[in-house]
Amino acid sequence: MLNFILENLPVFVNVDCEGSTACDAIILSPLTRRAIVKWQSGTLEGYDCRRRDMLPLMFNRTLSRGEWANALL
Repeated sequence: MLNFILENLPVFVNVDCEGSTACDAIILSPLTRRAIVKWQSGTLEGYDCRRRDMLPLMFNRTLSRGEWANALL
């Protein structure tokens, strides 16, 4: 049952990017190890991202969203 859920249930984490001058929105999908970034320029891109690199972004509100994206993606 757990395998079915992990393979078929999309889980997305919407990251707050208010105040960021680089990122308009970041959506993380830990199960598929993808980060979707909408940049201020209007470009929408998807990147492979390790789960351990997603954790600071989800739990540290003082971390700059743009610096995280530029360093890890």
